[in-house]
Amino acid sequence: MKTLLLVASLLLSFSAMAAWNEVECEGRFENKNVSLEVEQPFPNGSYFKRASLTVAENGSEKTEDYTVSSRLIRGFNRIEYTAPGLRLEVDFWPDQRPRWGMRYRGTILSSTLGNKIQFLDCTFPNAY
Repeated sequence: MKTLLLVASLLLSFSAMAAWNEVECEGRFENKNVSLEVEQPFPNGSYFKRASLTVAENGSEKTEDYTVSSRLIRGFNRIEYTAPGLRLEVDFWPDQRPRWGMRYRGTILSSTLGNKIQFLDCTFPNAY
């Protein structure tokens, strides 16, 4: 019984420390696998969010962390995430807001990728 309680409490404590991702994007660029994750802010009303850009090539990975701000472009159904050296824009048209299970087109411009515009597939794993 003690073992069951210990395991249950460990599982709950690990999940409490996990960060929820607001958006997850991935794609390929010049033989590189690119993935970008933007975490939901804590507390929920916070203006700044954490982003992690990972570029994998030839068995090695390079990860860069950013503090991004976001803004919703309502008339065009887009969300833009910006930080020094990073700009991601996700187009979720024709939906009014991002939906769970849908894949959307993202456009990334990053100094890590040589400041060239690239396209990514993006999902909102915690959308309604």
